[in-house]
Amino acid sequence: MPVNHFNEPRDLAYGKEHIEQYQGIDKEKIKPWTAKDSESIFKGKYLKDLFIFGMALGRYRKQKSEVKGKMPNIPVKSLVERQKWAVLSIALSDHADLICLKDEDPLYKEAELYAEEGLKILKSHVEKWGPEYPKYLEAELMDIIQKSKSSVD
Repeated sequence: MPVNHFNEPRDLAYGKEHIEQYQGIDKEKIKPWTAKDSESIFKGKYLKDLFIFGMALGRYRKQKSEVKGKMPNIPVKSLVERQKWAVLSIALSDHADLICLKDEDPLYKEAELYAEEGLKILKSHVEKWGPEYPKYLEAELMDIIQKSKSSVD
């Protein structure tokens, strides 16, 4: 059953400084992280997937950044329902008030702030660990799972 969303923005934006990761630079020189022939963990994924990952990473670290030189290139209509709810759940966790869902545009803007910082974190991790980044990420995720299990027990 489809959910009615109110006042969604047309597009999600990322900062111009991340154009290399999202779109590449001169397609022959620097490929976007999502390109099918990329060596990134996002190989063959979509821009929206990279955005959602960055948003989740920024939220996990509880860090936001201003989006400078906005590049509104990710259509909200391309998000599947669970991705829209990932965006909205982050806003809900920050606001702790369901009334905020009556106008979703500011919630998406907040997600952009988390995604902006998340991409900065992600870029630094990729620079630090290079091709070993997926192994580092897996270890970090396992640590998060262990901590969440111990807090439930």
